[in-house]
Amino acid sequence: MRYDELDYPRRAQVTGSGSAEGLVRTCTFHPAYGYEDFIEGYRPRTDAAGQLSFELRKGIFKRLCEDAQKESDKRFFLVIDEINRGDIPRIFGELITLLELDKRGTSAHLPVSGEPFSVPKNIYVMGTMNTADRSIALLDTALRRRFGFIELMPNPEALGTAQVANSVALGPWLAALNERIRNHLNRDARNLQIGHAYLMEAGRPITDFARFSRVLSEDIFPLLEEYCYENYSMLRELLGPALVDEDNQRIRHELFEPERREDLIQALLAPFPEIGTSTAAIIAERAETEEETDEAVEDSTESA
Repeated sequence: MRYDELDYPRRAQVTGSGSAEGLVRTCTFHPAYGYEDFIEGYRPRTDAAGQLSFELRKGIFKRLCEDAQKESDKRFFLVIDEINRGDIPRIFGELITLLELDKRGTSAHLPVSGEPFSVPKNIYVMGTMNTADRSIALLDTALRRRFGFIELMPNPEALGTAQVANSVALGPWLAALNERIRNHLNRDARNLQIGHAYLMEAGRPITDFARFSRVLSEDIFPLLEEYCYENYSMLRELLGPALVDEDNQRIRHELFEPERREDLIQALLAPFPEIGTSTAAIIAERAETEEETDEAVEDSTESA
């Protein structure tokens, strides 16, 4: 059963409600995130008189472990977003050892509180990272050994037969663009491909032209400019001369004006002549399906 199909009490059990934490918890690593946030550490506080003092506070993972020990019949999950952006050895500390499956239940004394600490078997830790982030190469080797890796690459097929303005077939267009990225960028090109999620909202492909053009101008094209390191000759190879003004080193943003809609469509399709064929095939397939549906309805009416 999916999360959006759960009733309110079950959702509250998963994500938590009020001060109660749920079975699934999340955090985001960043350069300033530390052991104190993850396991335990002293934090400043002021009392009613305004006096400053320090108190020992439990981090998100220690609280999770304590709750999992109390309810060993349930599964608890920690989702760490941007896991590669944190200082892994500093954040994880002794957890690097205790996280291993054959070390689950083994106790170690925490250096700050001196308390025994162990990781229950009913805890699952998942980390996410962006393949385009160059800091992935710096991911701590000790951490790599303790995680299984699942690669999620761009999937143009997730866009189905969706098209914009009856002219741009999203799936084939994205596939063709990523092929050019793989052919023209550096050795990291495979990890720099554009994900299909850019062209989706609420789990569905974008079909509104205004929204599509905004995603191009504000998300996809600036990302490609960054990939090319202001090498507009390379950017021109990716997007074509109709979209890239190599001499003046810029994207032709005037094409995104509402009255230039047809010009923008032509500029998008120009580098990929095969897309026109794909779009025509989609339109023909849809027309054929609609015709068969109409005939079936007519036959049903006549039979009635």
